[in-house]
Amino acid sequence: MPFQITGRKRLEELENLTLAPYARKSAGANRTRKYEEAEHAYRTAFQRDRDRIIHSRAFRRLKHKRQVFLTTESDHYRTRITHTLEVSQISRTMARALGLNEDLTEAIALGHDLGHTPFGHLGEVVLNDIMTGKRRLKGQEQPVNLGGFKHNYQSLRIVDSLEKKYRFEGLNLTAAVREGILKHTRLNRGVLEYPDFYYEGLNYDQDMASHLEGQVLAISDEIAQRTHDLEDGVRAGLVDLEHVRELKIVQVVTQRLELEAVAQGDEYLFLGLLITGLINFLVEDVIRNTLRNLEAYLERHKSPEFFDEELVQFSREVDPLQKELNKFIYREIIDFSRVQWSDDLGEKLLFRLFEAYYLNPDLLPPYVLERYTGAEQTQQPVVLDQEQVRRMQHDGNFLRVICDHIAGMTDYFALREAVRLSRLNKLDAHDLDLETALGQTPTLP
Repeated sequence: MPFQITGRKRLEELENLTLAPYARKSAGANRTRKYEEAEHAYRTAFQRDRDRIIHSRAFRRLKHKRQVFLTTESDHYRTRITHTLEVSQISRTMARALGLNEDLTEAIALGHDLGHTPFGHLGEVVLNDIMTGKRRLKGQEQPVNLGGFKHNYQSLRIVDSLEKKYRFEGLNLTAAVREGILKHTRLNRGVLEYPDFYYEGLNYDQDMASHLEGQVLAISDEIAQRTHDLEDGVRAGLVDLEHVRELKIVQVVTQRLELEAVAQGDEYLFLGLLITGLINFLVEDVIRNTLRNLEAYLERHKSPEFFDEELVQFSREVDPLQKELNKFIYREIIDFSRVQWSDDLGEKLLFRLFEAYYLNPDLLPPYVLERYTGAEQTQQPVVLDQEQVRRMQHDGNFLRVICDHIAGMTDYFALREAVRLSRLNKLDAHDLDLETALGQTPTLP
């Protein structure tokens, strides 16, 4: 028998044969793109979305964005990209066990954090304060609400319009992937008003994703955060293992895996086994509880294609344990003084970067200004007169362009840019220890 390429249609047939009836199938998903495209010969629509995200510039930048600790402090702390890969692994495991569409789950996982700012969640707070008018920029007559900022909305903005790689704006992803990206964390309906936001296919009237693949991603994100933040916090010396072992969920896992002897002999081995055990414990609980929820749901509803309830959840027994773990991590690790020091640095740095660009738009790269004006990109310096600058400062779209530019920065680029602008006397850095944060004296062109 001659060898034949396994084409898209065959892959779609295999989905119908192997996936659960309640899984979201690839067939027909291509029609949900904003811009019409022909089907691919041997990739399903969700596989194509996954690949587009991986090849995007925003995805590559995740490797130098902080998760909790500054990326300059150690080679082993999680960054946004390693967090993303861990979320992808956990969500794929869960999707496979539940008979869901693994390609859809993976695509959502890889794209869910594309909109994160430099310096972790702190950057999100700073940009939201500026874009809602809570913080006033120097020279700004009256701060106004320009729609706010939240990383899940920004992730969607990136894949819908900011990425420039194809003949159309953005990555032109399918509706199921876009909905999963947006709903991996809570929505701010009626608060955030992003410009040119494309609502088609998002089922925006409900908080959770309308497919189980998106719900799996959301809880996988939580599991990854709980476990890797705990491991990084212990390895950073912010909390000792004896204190960690006081947690009920740690005691349960330690007992199940019989780790008491290991804890007395090799702390690092104990920590590694504990983190692995925690992930397995939480994932297994979600899988079993989801199946129970799903069985009850399908008894009440005939159509399994769209879900209007949150079914992918921790069980009643485990939910309080994982919430206690989360509170412990925030209290002992996230809010600890060393992390707060870098938060203080990041807050001042990002606000002053925004202010410097607002007062001096010509400091922005030419392609950013050309995006704002709609002019053809030439990469030549843009010359602005005072009247043009004044008009830009009164235009909310210009502030959104600054916001997009800063949100896309890596930690290291933001630090380098602050050094550059301070040397031009355009940014006040007298109380910012930039050299220490960079870990070395930067060599700038």
